[in-house]
Amino acid sequence: MERIDRFSKRFDSTLLKATATIKESEVFIDDSVSCNFRAIVVPWYLMDRVVKKVRGTDISAACGSGFPFGFETTETKAYMIRESLRLGPEVRDIDITANISAMKSGEWDYFEREISYLSGLLKDVTCKVIIEVSYLDTVEIEKACSILMKLPYVDFVKTGTGYGSRATTVEDVKIIKRVVGDQKGIKVSGGVKSLSQVEDFMAAGADIFGSSSAIAIYGEFTEKYPGIADLK
Repeated sequence: MERIDRFSKRFDSTLLKATATIKESEVFIDDSVSCNFRAIVVPWYLMDRVVKKVRGTDISAACGSGFPFGFETTETKAYMIRESLRLGPEVRDIDITANISAMKSGEWDYFEREISYLSGLLKDVTCKVIIEVSYLDTVEIEKACSILMKLPYVDFVKTGTGYGSRATTVEDVKIIKRVVGDQKGIKVSGGVKSLSQVEDFMAAGADIFGSSSAIAIYGEFTEKYPGIADLK
């Protein structure tokens, strides 16, 4: 499990809205670097700019594969992973979107084969798997997590892309936590807008967060808890 000792290191600061401009992305990258977040995510074609800005720091340039529905073939997802890693050693995180259609179809062997293969490409970087809980029932969430528990190179179960049918709930996190315990990390993404939400999610077992509001949430934290490094 990843060791976290600063609140800022709980956030993958994310700008993935369709209308994000280059100028907006550049300002976002600079502001996120100033906050010393865990990772920074912007539209894929601009990730080389993140790589340059975080070089020499402990901030990761985080990329995605199969975003946002996981429909791509396994080899297409593998290609996306390899292309991201070619950007440089600053790319230390890859978030893989599992095939939602396969999960909803009960094709769990396909789900396991695909994620086993893709996570095997990421032995030296952090691998997060997005299961998009907004489309799954409790049994499906538990099934996905039980499979991910068997895969040694999966580091985090991630709740969503931010493009699902609803925001992640505390109950979603509790369901995941019951299955993964302390063996896998939990990343909450999708509707994380405030410090109070983060506090509730952490109480339920979440470890890190993906949010377009990370800068504002970090500001809330420093104002509410001056001099405090982290919430736990």
